[in-house]
Amino acid sequence: MTETIDSIQASAERRGITRLCHFTPSRNLGHIAEDCAGILASKHLREDEKAVFNPTDSERLDGYPDHVCCSIQYPNAWYFKRSRDREPLFRDWVILLIKPHYLWYAGAKFCPRNAATEHGRLVDEGAEAFEALFVETVEGRHTFMRSSRQPAFLPTDEQAEVLIPDRIQRRDVLRIAVCDDAQAKREVARLKLLGRSFPPIVIVPEFFDPNALSQLLRAGRVPAEREHQQGDPHAR
Repeated sequence: MTETIDSIQASAERRGITRLCHFTPSRNLGHIAEDCAGILASKHLREDEKAVFNPTDSERLDGYPDHVCCSIQYPNAWYFKRSRDREPLFRDWVILLIKPHYLWYAGAKFCPRNAATEHGRLVDEGAEAFEALFVETVEGRHTFMRSSRQPAFLPTDEQAEVLIPDRIQRRDVLRIAVCDDAQAKREVARLKLLGRSFPPIVIVPEFFDPNALSQLLRAGRVPAEREHQQGDPHAR
């Protein structure tokens, strides 16, 4: 087990992986900010928390309700868009940027495609499963091939997922990403009402546009991440 953990950590660091991403409706931030447990797997959510999750979150078609779904370095923008489209009444969503050490956490699982594919049958754990995220070709409904310009940290299929067992500690959330300054102001106001400190908020519109994000990453470029400042002259 120690060799596996060390191997995954060494590979992640060599690839330049600095974070994981987890998206959620912004109305969940209240629970996350107030609870030291942080981001809980759906199996552990209280009934009032379950009420604000959409059906896909609660059904967990991947078959791992005791794990938290994440992606590496950048959000799974395609699935993120589908999730937002199913919630027409609640438009504000956020992406939580998380410390990467959960990749080599005991019980972490990996899937080279969306984890719900084939009801979770492609999900596995260990160093070999982690490396399978970055193979030259991923076969499935579509075939994905790595480009020479594709960053080393980017899985071959942008919908590849990491499943973290049990929970992600609140203290391990590095930043909160939002789509624009108007949303940043709303999130700041909501979190201040709770009287809690919170990580920096960054504005990254490409996280909310799968085509734009995919084109950048596959061209070897990354989106700008501008930290929101209260009184920022760019804010509207």
